[in-house]
Parts: sequence; structure tokens; C-alpha cells
Amino acid sequence: MIHHRTRVGRGAGGQSGFTLVELLVALALFSLLVTILFNNVHFGLQAWKHGSARAEDVQHMMASQELLRRMIGDVYPMYVTDAAGPRIDFDGAKDALSFLARAPASANTGGRYRFKLSVERHVGEDNLVLSGMPELAREPDTRMGTRTVLLRDVDHVDFSYFGRLVGERNPQWTDIWSKQNEVPALVRVRVAFRSRDARSWPDLVVAPRVTADVSCVYDLLTMRCRGR
Repeated sequence: MIHHRTRVGRGAGGQSGFTLVELLVALALFSLLVTILFNNVHFGLQAWKHGSARAEDVQHMMASQELLRRMIGDVYPMYVTDAAGPRIDFDGAKDALSFLARAPASANTGGRYRFKLSVERHVGEDNLVLSGMPELAREPDTRMGTRTVLLRDVDHVDFSYFGRLVGERNPQWTDIWSKQNEVPALVRVRVAFRSRDARSWPDLVVAPRVTADVSCVYDLLTMRCRGR
């Protein structure tokens, strides 16, 4: 019995080319190699995208911390007198913070702004927002004010304050700093993200640089400002 082998093509000088089986094997190996290369390229792209997103998150949080460090560090201890008595114009709660500081450079104006740090809910997520209005603005006006989303989709934000409260002898950490005679010595901002969120926020602790209202009237008896 005579067996025939199918060959594909002829080489130079009439020599036989590859058999059909060899060609099919070569194509299968080539397909496998292409698949492996594609998977490697896909993995590399995914790793690059993940690394880029992670780097952007880190840069964004560093920028947000630097902004808060500058803003809280520039808190101005305005001394006011109202129905509740003399106090510093600084209102700190566990979930929000309101204070006076220098106007932002983007405002193209001098003077001071009243800033508020709080968590706002928008489209199903909680965002840490910094809003500001000119100190002398009588009513909220979005055209005059500023609003910056510092962090998106946070779980919760906690503010705390270190200093000596009215009536207390020793300084301590507290969640409330309101109707006090001076600004806190330290302000701490803690941010927690959701369990599956890889972002991390180191505790931000800032010491306000200005501790006295330069336009107040100094009382030698109490050694404190007593308003204008």
C-alpha cells in the first residue's frame, strides 16, 4: 500500500515545503503565542492604569492636605461681642468647621473670607467640601463665594480641637470648640474611606499661627481681648 503526504508549496530547487500537519501545528503555536502576548500586554495596561490612578489619588490628597494646612494655619481670631457675650469668631464641631482666614488668591480681592469645612451629600456620595464667602457679605451669593470639593466619596470626616476651654485648667482634645476666648492650639482632621477604598488619609494636625486679634482692645486685668 502506498501512502501519500500532502505538502504545501515548494521551495527553491523543487524541494518540498511544509506538510499540512506542520502548518497547522505552527498556526496553533503562533495563536498561543499571540494569546500569551496579548494577556501580558493587557495585564501591563491594567497595572499601568491602576498605578496612574493610585498616583493621582495620592497627589490629590497631598494637595488637599496642603490646602487645609494653609487655610487652618491662617485662621484669624476675630474677637466679637454679641448677645452670648465676647468670644472668638470660630465655630468648631465634630462634623464641620467654620472660621475666618485670608481671602483665597482666586478671589482677586483683599480682606478675609468666612470658610466652612463640611461633608455634603451629592449624587449618592459624601464629599468633603470647602466653601467660602467674603467676611462682609450679608447674604450667601454663589457669584461672590468659592466652593471646592477636596475629597469625593468619603465614609466620614471628624474634626477635633486641642486647647484650654473656658472654665478648664488643663488643655485637652475635644469635639466641640465654640464660644471660646481663643482659637484652639491645634486642629485635627481625620478622614475615613469606605472598606473597599484603597485611599489613605494620615491624620492632619495644624496649629493656627495667629493667636490674637490685632484690632481688639487688650484688657490688662484678664490679659485677654475684650472686643472693640
